[in-house]
Amino acid sequence: MADAIQLLQQLNFSEYEARAYTALLQRNPVNGYTLAKESGIPRANIYSVLQKLEERGAVFAIETGSGTTYTPVPPDVLVHRLSTHIEGVLQAAHESLVQVAQPVEQTYVQNIQGYAPLLEHAHDLIQSAGDNLLIALWQPEALALADALAAADARGVRIDILCFQACAQECGSCRGQLYRYHVTPGENDHRLFVIADGADMLAATTGQQAIAIRTQQPGLIDVAASYIRHSLALAAVLTDLGTELEEQLQPETRALLNSIGQGTSWLDTIRDLLEN
Repeated sequence: MADAIQLLQQLNFSEYEARAYTALLQRNPVNGYTLAKESGIPRANIYSVLQKLEERGAVFAIETGSGTTYTPVPPDVLVHRLSTHIEGVLQAAHESLVQVAQPVEQTYVQNIQGYAPLLEHAHDLIQSAGDNLLIALWQPEALALADALAAADARGVRIDILCFQACAQECGSCRGQLYRYHVTPGENDHRLFVIADGADMLAATTGQQAIAIRTQQPGLIDVAASYIRHSLALAAVLTDLGTELEEQLQPETRALLNSIGQGTSWLDTIRDLLEN
């Protein structure tokens, strides 16, 4: 019952209102005196609490020959009434806010910490996409975002996904055009990119220290989108050409690739990732 009371309080019931309603669910009909005893609400407060519950449409007052008794509205009816009221308030709030809002250039970078908030922002971006999505992820995040991706696909959104895990077989969570290339190290912390309509982006690292940024800065979005597309292009070329690519490289090009590696040729590093 404690959970029910706490949840009703989140729906703007006072503690006494929540306690009175849940007590009535357990025993009804009862008069105010009995309800005060059952719920632990002071007798001096019980009738004002019942009046507010009547105004909410949560209880009925029943007049009898011996006085007034009270019975609760069934939970499904109450929840429907609350839902209708909340939806009406949200719609009115949305219309009012739209009327007073001025265009804002969203060029800030928002910092996000924690895996759950990170996934919530990823869901928001996928749900807001109207034209296209460019995504790079690992399988755990694909599973967590599966429903949102399916809904976007059903809306006709174009979806391009780079699967960093390079699953041997599709897990069924991804939608749209799927590219499976292992172009990042197999570490505990995985990268996640979600770019909606080329205008809003989440760039994240998951793991024990899950952190992310969300931004609408065009420059940052272009860099991330280019990284994903270049990774796809490089992986496809290396997969097709294999060792034949080395024969096509000029000495200056090989020297450049060696210089930008970390102790080994950058090209060899990418090739090793693709083979793992």
